[in-house]
Amino acid sequence: MRYFVIVALIVGGVIFLRQQTTQKAEAPKKTAQVAAQPTLTPRPASEHDWAKAAIDRTNEVRQQVKRERASNEVLD
Repeated sequence: MRYFVIVALIVGGVIFLRQQTTQKAEAPKKTAQVAAQPTLTPRPASEHDWAKAAIDRTNEVRQQVKRERASNEVLD
C-alpha cells in the first residue's frame, strides 16, 4: 500500500508538471492569434455572456441606424 501511494504521488506530480509546461507554451500562441484578428468582427456569444451579447448587438444596431440616417441627410 505504501508503494502504491508513492507511485501515485510521483505520477500525479509528473502529470501536473506536464500540464503546467503545456499551458506556458500555449499562452504566447493564443495572444498572437487574438492580436491577428480584427477587432470589429463579432465574437461568438457565450452562454454565460448572453446579456453582454444582447447589449453589444443593441449598440451595433444603434450605430447602423445612426449611419443610415446620416447618409439619408446627405442625399437629401
